[in-house]
Amino acid sequence: MQMVKRIVGGFFLLILLMWLFAPKQELYYLLEQKLKEKDIIISNETVTDTWFGLNIKNADIYAKGVKMANIADVQLNIFFFYNTLNIENINMDASLQAMAPKAIDELKVKYSVVDPLNVSIDGLGSFGTASGAVALKEKLIHIDFPVAKDIQTIKKFLKKDKTGGWYYETNY
Repeated sequence: MQMVKRIVGGFFLLILLMWLFAPKQELYYLLEQKLKEKDIIISNETVTDTWFGLNIKNADIYAKGVKMANIADVQLNIFFFYNTLNIENINMDASLQAMAPKAIDELKVKYSVVDPLNVSIDGLGSFGTASGAVALKEKLIHIDFPVAKDIQTIKKFLKKDKTGGWYYETNY
């Protein structure tokens, strides 16, 4: 019985150590290469590895050579059963402010194995508050704007629901 306990304990210790010392930065750079194939470039960022994930500071986002936004801080926490992505201070480029929100103060994305087919999204910005989900099986994105403030720039993409609120919905 002692041998079984030691083998199981050693296995879990090995998994824990592999998770803590995994090459997270290299995985980020692999993601960057895949995005580059789609003409999306992340530049000028500072990437630091943490015990549970990654921190990315001051990233500029370019799509097809045009600067889209600047992101002040990104925190990715990778746990086995619950993963979070927190993005703070997204400032859109001045040329895009007629089509997109001027600023997104905070964006939280959560994935849990309790609900493996949905990813939840919560945001706060110049548009007010937003909450929604990405249904992975149905390939559907649905975002509600229950307290809409300055939505004039994105109003053409939104639909009005029965209660008078606004929402965005699309398939990918």
